[in-house]
Amino acid sequence: MTGSELTSQLFSNPQEVTFLAGDACLYSVVKRSALSLGWKLISESAPEKAKKNCHVIWVDRAFVNDKLFLSIQPWQRINHFAGMTNICRKTRLAQNLEVMRKKFPHEFAFYPPTFILPQNFAALKHLFVNGLSKHPFIIKPDGSAQGKGILITKSIMDVENIQTLCVAQEYIRNPLLIDNKKFDLRIYVLVMSCSPLRLYLFRDGLVRMCTEEYQRPNSRNMGDRCMHLTNYAVNKRSEKYEREEGTDAKAGLGSKRSISWLLSWLSEERSEDEAKALWSKIGDICVMTLLSILPTLQREYANVWTEQKDTSPADEKLGQSQCFEILGFDIMVDSTLRPYLIEVNHLPSWGTESPLDDSIKSRVITQALKALNVKSSDKKLFESARKKQSRIRLRNQSAGYTIDSARDHANLQSNTDDIDGNVRMIKRQQPIFFESNSAERRIQAIYAKYAPDKMSCVPRLLNRFRGYEEWLVMKVQSKYEPKKECDADEGSYSSNDSACSSHEHQNPLGTQELKFQEEERILEGYDRIYPPIAHGRISPSRFKEMEEYISEVDALHQRRLLCPLQQIRCTRDDPTIQDGWSRADGWIGGNIHIRQAKKQPIIKKPPTKKQIEFADRLSRGFSVGDVDISRSSWERRKMRLLHHDFLNEEINPFYQLIDRVTRIRELSNEARQRAEKKLSKKLETGVAVKHHVVDLKLSIDPCLSIREEKFYLKKNL
Repeated sequence: MTGSELTSQLFSNPQEVTFLAGDACLYSVVKRSALSLGWKLISESAPEKAKKNCHVIWVDRAFVNDKLFLSIQPWQRINHFAGMTNICRKTRLAQNLEVMRKKFPHEFAFYPPTFILPQNFAALKHLFVNGLSKHPFIIKPDGSAQGKGILITKSIMDVENIQTLCVAQEYIRNPLLIDNKKFDLRIYVLVMSCSPLRLYLFRDGLVRMCTEEYQRPNSRNMGDRCMHLTNYAVNKRSEKYEREEGTDAKAGLGSKRSISWLLSWLSEERSEDEAKALWSKIGDICVMTLLSILPTLQREYANVWTEQKDTSPADEKLGQSQCFEILGFDIMVDSTLRPYLIEVNHLPSWGTESPLDDSIKSRVITQALKALNVKSSDKKLFESARKKQSRIRLRNQSAGYTIDSARDHANLQSNTDDIDGNVRMIKRQQPIFFESNSAERRIQAIYAKYAPDKMSCVPRLLNRFRGYEEWLVMKVQSKYEPKKECDADEGSYSSNDSACSSHEHQNPLGTQELKFQEEERILEGYDRIYPPIAHGRISPSRFKEMEEYISEVDALHQRRLLCPLQQIRCTRDDPTIQDGWSRADGWIGGNIHIRQAKKQPIIKKPPTKKQIEFADRLSRGFSVGDVDISRSSWERRKMRLLHHDFLNEEINPFYQLIDRVTRIRELSNEARQRAEKKLSKKLETGVAVKHHVVDLKLSIDPCLSIREEKFYLKKNL
């Protein structure tokens, strides 16, 4: 596309969807994909207001400012999830997968043994004998890309002085080879939503090959980067790099090929079933990797957009998530067709240096943007809905309404002023927290079904428990209505408004199938991998176990972060309390990373008879603590304390005090006698006493005199 054609597209119909193609949008294939959908590109030189009001925001930079996420409106979309770096950083990826591997060792064996340096250097050192290891390790810096800073070694001397954060990963020694050359796969995964999680796997991708024939790593060839590293940025500089010169994905020529060609090649070399099994395993790897950080993604998403989501007018339409992301998974396959996850990229390169790149990447981006279901009227719909809610809220505040009652009487609010006045009059006669008429209807319905003989008692009950109607309804329901329970393999739930559906419990994913059909129709080049299909390698129930386990681990981790330094811990003997108790349980406080969850409303209970008596005594100025103590009992207690001449003296508190004083006096008398004897001996022998302090009531002979803080004995002549 020429510059004049691109400029004409920038100033097209203002009713079109706008796409922010500023300095953060680095690749031309992204802009061409947006233009192919008929969207309007907003450049960096556009007015600030136009850039803030774009429907879709695309960022190709590693650092995404938090202010950018906070400024996103409910009708806007951005191509990143907050918290995705937890798998895109090599160290965090290793930590999260290791947590899941402890619980699911068989499923999470797709990641090579990895050590985080320098923290895990001691554990890594045990694998070296006399400073050398049997198997080579590949050392990768944590935040590096394009093969920068990578080292392959068998010597502990090469890693013991490393101070920067990096990972030491066991080298895959028996990789699958194409034309005797090592290769890896670039897999594209589209994350449409995190709550609930929706993942799609693109049915094609890139096969990136080395330019040197593979040999097992040894001291002579470990420095050959073009033999052991499959990064495109490394091999494109080699003289042996073969550039593909066509758009045919099944040509099988060049140093970069398509995954569709690889699967067809495997079908011929091995079998079609093995090729399908490999592709299915790759999809499971992508799902399990994202499940390892699912609670983090959901929490970070809720921190920014939970409040906005409640006011969004497009909750029911397709693509309600305000974030989407295309991840690049790097997969390596060994000679037994076992795939290994190498790393995850949240900023995959969208450069189109070859026709094959342009063919694959343009389809990946175009279909992903189309699936967002963005419309030019989204902003107007949101603004009109927000204004309508503001008008309702102001009207309710002036009339004394709550939000729930305003929704119940929405039809009355749209009538004339006379009807509005009648509604306000009726509202003033009703309780603020609960509607007594509704309580009466619910109690009458329960009694009519389970206890018809008590229908006449309803007015008396409501009069007795006035102000506590909600508590009364809860008690009546718990007494008469049976509990609704639905047991199934995948889970169970109960509802007060509708009966349980056994079909939905047997297949909880079935209720969402209609929602996914339109999305799958748009994403014609993708396969849905989560929610999983019923006949996959890993059952949906197993994925559900993984999701529940990582949620429990994350909840425990959050409690530890929020727990104050000083805790009140319970005893382990209490069976009702699990995992101890502290002041941090249920407390969010001022933590900026976690938003306070909406608490369930507390149902007030009517006061008991004892509470009423206490309140009456407090209102008259008496103490509540003396209610149960009569005058006679207090007199008996007083006599027992003052008079200890009875049989059970051991239980008298004064007896213990008197015994202690007696023993102390006896000990002091013995000490005084010893001191007197010692002093009398010194006086008889005429020895000077220096700095000898005697704090005893003794009669001192007048013949003693003090001179320069010394005592001398003078004989009385």
